[in-house]
Amino acid sequence: MARKKQSKSYFTKITEYAIASYNRIQDNLPLREKIYRRFIYPAFMKLAENIINKVKPDYIDSTFQDLQTDLVTYLTARLDKFNPNAGKAYSYYTRTSFNYLIAENQKAYSKRKADMQELNIDEQRNIMTEIHNEDMQETLQYFMNAYINYCYENLNYIFSNPIDIHVADSVLHIFETRENIENFNKKALYIYIRERTGLETTNITRVVKTLKQIYEAKFLEYEQTDFIKLPF
Repeated sequence: MARKKQSKSYFTKITEYAIASYNRIQDNLPLREKIYRRFIYPAFMKLAENIINKVKPDYIDSTFQDLQTDLVTYLTARLDKFNPNAGKAYSYYTRTSFNYLIAENQKAYSKRKADMQELNIDEQRNIMTEIHNEDMQETLQYFMNAYINYCYENLNYIFSNPIDIHVADSVLHIFETRENIENFNKKALYIYIRERTGLETTNITRVVKTLKQIYEAKFLEYEQTDFIKLPF
């Protein structure tokens, strides 16, 4: 028997309008609270439930209810980050939820990675992790942030496959939060994304290879400007 497609009616145009109104009303706290409780909180709870069930962040040591509450709290703290001119609130908070769970699950996984077998993947030189010259660290940090922003802004042009876009978004978010991730490890990243997406290593490698090619091309251009001007 075919499974009935789930409805997204919990996140409606009314929800979108409520978020915009909540952000617009700054001097009426009781009204903001009423809007949040009636229209936004229920939608966030359902969105969190659906995303957790989809991502299945097995490494996070938390009950489903606690994780759902944590995610809703995270989304609520970012209500003022949403820009209605940049797209739909549903898309923004879906992506934000994915990124949050991916980052938290990666942190939890890193604590267990000693018990996992390492994958023999891409033994070639990795320019992102082999630059250790202390004099370059500040410049490299600036370049890395610009590279991540460039990829995010052009993600739909770099990749056309939705699965590739999701994998790339996950990788870029891990790069974006690299300072908060203990012992960032490329092989652990491969293992984590493979388990979360159910994809073969070759699928993930294809996305990472494309991101690496863009990184190396942009870094070369940046290097040729004497670390003064970014060409994007």
